[in-house]
Amino acid sequence: MRATLVCNAGLLLEYGGITILLDGIYGPQGHPFSNLTDVTWQQMLRGEGRFSKVDYLLFTHAHPDHFSPSMTMQYLESRPVKGIFKPAADEPGSRLDLFLKERQIPCVDLSTRTDRAVFRVEPQLTVRAFTTRHLDRKFWGVRHVCYLLTFGQKHVLFTADVDYMGTSFAAIREIPLRAMFLNPLFFRAFHDPKFFQGELKAERYCVYHVPFREDDTMRMRYLLQKDLANWPPEDGQAVALTEPWQQITL
Repeated sequence: MRATLVCNAGLLLEYGGITILLDGIYGPQGHPFSNLTDVTWQQMLRGEGRFSKVDYLLFTHAHPDHFSPSMTMQYLESRPVKGIFKPAADEPGSRLDLFLKERQIPCVDLSTRTDRAVFRVEPQLTVRAFTTRHLDRKFWGVRHVCYLLTFGQKHVLFTADVDYMGTSFAAIREIPLRAMFLNPLFFRAFHDPKFFQGELKAERYCVYHVPFREDDTMRMRYLLQKDLANWPPEDGQAVALTEPWQQITL
């Protein structure tokens, strides 16, 4: 299984000929993070290079640095996919929902009712999502999900902007994780019981959702380097995905 950083929290995941784009379609407004370049967006729309075949689109929450419904519709007008997973809209009948229905594009709307569901979308790929709160209290009203994807026998957890202070991950505590993707704030708090009281164990901890160097007005990269240096190696390998098109094989 190979993960390629597209931008911010956008990842291209490849396994056994299947490709997933996670949190990879979003626009430049309303956030301080790195954005897709026009070149990358046009490559997506034309299905060029790395984006020649994207089978599934997955989104964790409807924030402008993770998901743009209008751009997603534009993408789907140009490129076919096998299905979409996204948090359910608070109000039915959104433009995107109507678009998906009209085009007969399979879509799973995720909510607390789907938290125990395991979706086998391919013989060697299953998708499981569970509802969590967003880390920022002012966004607790925004539906947010974490994904547990199983590629063959490899379980990989993607946590996006999860409220790690209020989420224990008890439902998946016994699942052996090949890798866990977490943002720099979660990574910093991972070993501090004042902030994270859950129990998770992974072979590899992959830090993502980091601005590129030219966009890092919050000095997240500097703090991340310090946290990587202090990470106890006996707890598993820690790696940061911070550069365009950086790849990791799991």
